[in-house]
Amino acid sequence: MQYTIIACKLLLTKGSPVITTKTLSEQAYLALSKMIMTNEFSPGQKITEEKIATALGVSRTTVKKAFTALVQEGILEDIPRKGVYIKVYTKEEKLEVLDLREVTAGLSARYAALNITKRDINYLESIYARMEKASESSDSEAYAQCDFELHEAIVKFSGSTILSGIISNLNLRLKSFPYRGVRDPKETIEEHKAIIDSLAKGDPEEAENSMRSHIRKAKAFLN
Repeated sequence: MQYTIIACKLLLTKGSPVITTKTLSEQAYLALSKMIMTNEFSPGQKITEEKIATALGVSRTTVKKAFTALVQEGILEDIPRKGVYIKVYTKEEKLEVLDLREVTAGLSARYAALNITKRDINYLESIYARMEKASESSDSEAYAQCDFELHEAIVKFSGSTILSGIISNLNLRLKSFPYRGVRDPKETIEEHKAIIDSLAKGDPEEAENSMRSHIRKAKAFLN
């Protein structure tokens, strides 16, 4: 999990993931992670060093190191004599990842409640204001971006680099999970408000419970 602590900072940024020939294997890892997070591959799809190296403008050796890191983190699967694939999870594994996501997200909210400042709350509320506008205009892409920014901010405000790395890894795994549709923003936006309110009160117990309840409800939509 050596690269996942910084990977989350690039996963949903705009623009091409292409990098220069001077890029190190860590940056190749970040670019490939972004491609996975933005759904450029499907679960079970085979990917090759040659094609990724060409897309990123780096050597196959550099890509091989990125592949190795992602295999170790459970994002890719290296099948002997067949190649490297986007990992496909069993139903039991999916539930386990969601359980871990619930626990770690809850901890991030708990820690954030103990460390958060008025400036941090103002930032979360500015994201929430954009979420409201996106929900009112039915702009699902803008809403999803705000959702991502809100959760990433809470992880940052937790002050835990360990949690940041674990959650980034879990987010990559979750991208390969098919869901039966998406939850109604009118429902989730109220949950986000409850999380922000509990953080503003500095209540770690309420913050953790609100976050865990929010994440837990995703299980009902899992295929």
